[in-house]
Amino acid sequence: MQGKILSPQLISGDDGKRYEYDKNDVINLDCKDLAVLTGSQVEFLSFDKRVAKSIYIIAENVNVSSILSADSISFARLSALLGLGLLIFISLFYILGSFFISTLSFEQIIDIKRHFFNFILYARPIIAIVSFVLYSMAIYSVSKAAASKSLFKNYIIAVIISFLGIFLFFMLAPSGASSASDPIAFVSLCSMIALIAAIYFYKIHAELARLSGSSLFLWAFWIFVVIVPLYFLFIMSLRLLSFFIPGFAFFITLAGFAGFITFAVFAVPIIVLVPLFVAWWRFGKVEKR
Repeated sequence: MQGKILSPQLISGDDGKRYEYDKNDVINLDCKDLAVLTGSQVEFLSFDKRVAKSIYIIAENVNVSSILSADSISFARLSALLGLGLLIFISLFYILGSFFISTLSFEQIIDIKRHFFNFILYARPIIAIVSFVLYSMAIYSVSKAAASKSLFKNYIIAVIISFLGIFLFFMLAPSGASSASDPIAFVSLCSMIALIAAIYFYKIHAELARLSGSSLFLWAFWIFVVIVPLYFLFIMSLRLLSFFIPGFAFFITLAGFAGFITFAVFAVPIIVLVPLFVAWWRFGKVEKR
């Protein structure tokens, strides 16, 4: 018999009757959330006038209103994938765009390059803000779905500490205009802030790994821990060299290193975010405490 899913517990049969069912009897449900499949067409067997068995989804109909439910894991997954996807997209766009520009003639490059970098300049902060909002919504939704009292709280603490660390790094790091009065104290302060942030990020990813049953969240965290400090050390080294060696910035541009450095800056988000993107892609269900 065929019918339509009315709710996570009820099917409307083509015979006009309604049948109760258990999600474990849906053969091809996989990790999908029944709440978002309301309206999907199904085939089923019934050995009782009120109960459906051996249910097979033959035509999915994604229920947008259910996806947008604040406590839906499907909404969390979608938000996280969109947020991370935007950051990966802008990085790939820059890398592929730069490669394309390098194949053009000098006359073609001048105008295209100007528009390209103007787009990157204005698009990056907007995309970063949208991505941050989407990812925050994802963490909040998982926290609510799992009835977790620590996940979103740890996320907020980690974000505040991270923004504080980034602010101090770029405001106090040695530059052509200013320098830290005590470099050792500056490095110690930044290291302490980074360590505290890392502890909270570990708690977040460990809880996501437990809730999702996927160790990919922890793998993503450790990749982040290795890559990001190396990235900041790289940037710090360039700032120090530019400060202590006159004409260093001009030298790396003349030697052709400027393009490589800029490429590295945009490649880092891809290396860090792709494992996290895969982890969220595989996040299909959450266990309530």
